[in-house]
Amino acid sequence: MNGADALIQTLVENGVDTCFANPGTTETHIVGAIDRTNRMRPILGLFEGVCTGAADGYARLARKPAATLLHLGPGLANGLCHLHNGRKAHSSIVNLIGNHPHSHLKYDAPLTSDIVGLAEPVSGWVRQVSSPEDIAQDGADAVEASWGPPGQVSSLIIPADCSWTDEIEPVEKRQRSIKEPAMDKAVSTTADLCAHGAETALLIGAEGLTEHGLKAAGQIAAKTGVRLIAYTFEPLMQRGAGRVPVERIPYFPEDAEEALRGLKHMVLCGSKEPVSFFSYPTGGGTLVPDGCELSTFVPLGGNVIASLQALADQLGAKATGPTQSMSLPDMPNGAITANAASAVIARAIPEQAVVVDEGITVGFPAYAQSAGSAPHDWLFITGGGIGWAMPVAIGAAVAAPDKKILCIQGDGGAMYTIQALWTMAREQLDITTVIFSNKGYLILDIELERHGLGPAGANAHRMMDMDEPRIDFVKMASAQGVDAHRVEDCSRFADVLANCLKQPGPHFIEVMMA
Repeated sequence: MNGADALIQTLVENGVDTCFANPGTTETHIVGAIDRTNRMRPILGLFEGVCTGAADGYARLARKPAATLLHLGPGLANGLCHLHNGRKAHSSIVNLIGNHPHSHLKYDAPLTSDIVGLAEPVSGWVRQVSSPEDIAQDGADAVEASWGPPGQVSSLIIPADCSWTDEIEPVEKRQRSIKEPAMDKAVSTTADLCAHGAETALLIGAEGLTEHGLKAAGQIAAKTGVRLIAYTFEPLMQRGAGRVPVERIPYFPEDAEEALRGLKHMVLCGSKEPVSFFSYPTGGGTLVPDGCELSTFVPLGGNVIASLQALADQLGAKATGPTQSMSLPDMPNGAITANAASAVIARAIPEQAVVVDEGITVGFPAYAQSAGSAPHDWLFITGGGIGWAMPVAIGAAVAAPDKKILCIQGDGGAMYTIQALWTMAREQLDITTVIFSNKGYLILDIELERHGLGPAGANAHRMMDMDEPRIDFVKMASAQGVDAHRVEDCSRFADVLANCLKQPGPHFIEVMMA
């Protein structure tokens, strides 16, 4: 077999069986290798940012890496934004990036670039294959590096001559390392901190925010009275009726300061020090309250679930912690505001659904109003790079085909990766995408006010408004093969959303905001 065949077989043997691809000439032998196997599913994205975002979403649900296939430096550059988001989420991703053959690099051809320099800021591991004999070994190393723990982005740069050289063999399967639980001393120290009750908060991240981790955390809270909190933008949180609720740190620094007031001890459990998203003239930076001691119980990449269970055992915490009751907001009527749209969404979330949230101005109230919805997973935009939600919804749907995917997206962010709708249609993925059309980057209007620069004038609005000309999202979705609807009042929104979620396949709803 040639180098490309050896690489793909090695990836498959190590559990990488899905590839989100936008290949070019330098990747043709890898395309051929995928074509010759029936063990890897290739999924075409019409823009590289769709591929990289999909790989992020896949990793969050499957808890293993997918591959991307990208075309030299420019192709990688088109996908950098959502590799950034994936890096912040500690998602396991294996990028396969084609390059010119070694003999061609000296000519500085049009597509020649510093691929390593582009890859390093968004990757935890980068390597360029130096010889055909190394390609399979390097592929196995890339997968192993992506596992972590914690998970990370691996970028493997593959000169075309390493792909087309014959008589190359795959390498043996690697064994994935086991995440280590907290040491006994850390368990004892944290148990002592829990004795302070509500003056102590466990800042829970990673798998600690899944049902099993939350169960142990709930037992600890029931026994000691400690607070359970989570950073504003964790990769995934399992929540809803029947699950242990966790306080989510508010977005704006002054709200976070108020919410965390009175804490004397903050204990990191698979998370890191919470910081404000931005800094403002009035403040920002760390969200740890003044006078609050910060300590680490479970480092990033540790076994959060086992550690929380060990802490519960140390404390003798056996009683079930408080769980969220089923509680839905009243059905709104009339024009669609952010709060009204949020109520409709909260009422409609199906059991065991996955909500992918880039709703921005609608996302925060939707999260708050869905606390008592049917049990579901909520995915957050960890790195702030917009246009993230629709690609991530693709990856989530591929990783969890038995789950309904509800993607909530602002109209501004939607235009970054609108091509994702085509992939949803081609793969017939069970995704309902809801676009909130407020005809602009409304969050920037809010931020101007917060910086003391508002209200926005005519020139500022020229940089934020999207109403001249108005974008017809329904036509764009329909043109890409997705069942599409436009709604202008709450009753119609509720009916259309319910019907879309009942039917398989991709659906699209443009919500006209008041």
